[in-house]
Amino acid sequence: MCVAIHAMGSLMESLDFSLAVISGLLVYVLSVEYGDRMAMGVFGVAGILSLLLPLKTPAVFFLCFFGWYPVAQKKIRKLPPILCRIIKFLLFNAVFALLLFLSALVTQTRELWWIYAALAVLGNLCFVLYDLLLDRFLIWYLLKLRKRLRL
Repeated sequence: MCVAIHAMGSLMESLDFSLAVISGLLVYVLSVEYGDRMAMGVFGVAGILSLLLPLKTPAVFFLCFFGWYPVAQKKIRKLPPILCRIIKFLLFNAVFALLLFLSALVTQTRELWWIYAALAVLGNLCFVLYDLLLDRFLIWYLLKLRKRLRL
């Protein structure tokens, strides 16, 4: 299903970011139902297969962050709240900085530093919302959706 969701990105390029998030939620469900090893196996296979699709951006977002973070968030959530927040933001910002650096390298737009600063601020705001989404999705899944899916 993750690869099929990423394939939809080839039809509508504006959905690449959101499709990576949706496929990450599928990995999250697998992690809850079948364990982290199964979820990470599906993450790896789906990520590699998605790189074979014409539009690579959903696969890149999925491989770089949205595919593995839901599984990592389950582990991080067990830490004390302050340490949990610090580690979450460090993880996100490390991946985000790496992607911005690679983007600047590929596009040769290093002089537009203010764009990267704005992207960093907006990226962190989106990350906070994404983290809340994962928490709310888990509650919704366990209370409502799990009974209907019968995994």
